[in-house]
Formats: sequence, C-alpha cells, structure tokens
Amino acid sequence: MKRFALWAVLVASLSANLATAAVALRQRSAAPSNEPLLFSKVTLDPDQRSRIAELRSRHIATRDEHARKLAELRARLAGAMMHQAESPAAIDAILRSIADAQTGFQQAVVEHVLSVRGVLRPDQRPAFEEIVAEQMRTGGPMPCGFGPAPGRP
Repeated sequence: MKRFALWAVLVASLSANLATAAVALRQRSAAPSNEPLLFSKVTLDPDQRSRIAELRSRHIATRDEHARKLAELRARLAGAMMHQAESPAAIDAILRSIADAQTGFQQAVVEHVLSVRGVLRPDQRPAFEEIVAEQMRTGGPMPCGFGPAPGRP
C-alpha cells in the first residue's frame, strides 16, 4: 500500500509539472510582453520597482536552482526505476527527495510573494492580491515572477 501511495504521488507530481509547463507555455505565447503583470495592474514608484526587481532576480536564481535539483532527482528516479526496480526502498527515498524539493520550491514562491507584498503600500495590495488569487486558481505564474526571465524568450 505504501509503495502504491508513493507511485500515486509520483504520478500526481509528474501530472502537475506537465500541467504547469503547458499553462506556462500557453501564457508565454499569449502574452509576448515582458512587462510584469504586476506593473500593468499596480502603479509602483521607482523605489518599489527597484526593490521588486531585486526580489525577482533572487527568486529567479532560486527557481533555477530548484529546477536543476528536481531535474537531477527525476533523472535519478528514472535510473532507479530501470536499474533498481527490485529495490523499492531506493525508489521510495528518491520520491521523498522529490516531494521535499517540490515543497521547498513552493515555500520559496510563497516567501517571494509575501516579500513583494511587503514592498507594496496598503492601497496597492488589493490589486496584487487579486492577481495572486487568480494565478493560484489557474496555475499561472505569480505576478511577481514577471513572466520570462531576462534573456529568455
């Protein structure tokens, strides 16, 4: 039963990742502008723009590191499934590592959103919170993620 539950988590994780990638690709093709959604909905002063841009840079670095770690773990999982199929403990350990890494990334996103929210004045927060709520419902990128990273299509 435990093994089935872990496989179910893996399948759910892979499905969620594919869905997220599909949404991101759809939104990237639908919104060619690099202008942050946040900037189009909330008027920021120059200091706020600068502070949020710095938060974004740090978040992008964190996001990229999480993506590399998850890719490495998924490669290890694929290898374990092919070469260690008779060792469910090894596979289970990798699945737990993947779940931990995904949780870590989700925590980083939450911390980033809260940091951006902290830069905003109280009168700016309702529009930001509306954007965040919509993106959370649809699975799109967070408004403080600003769409594509610099230098990316």
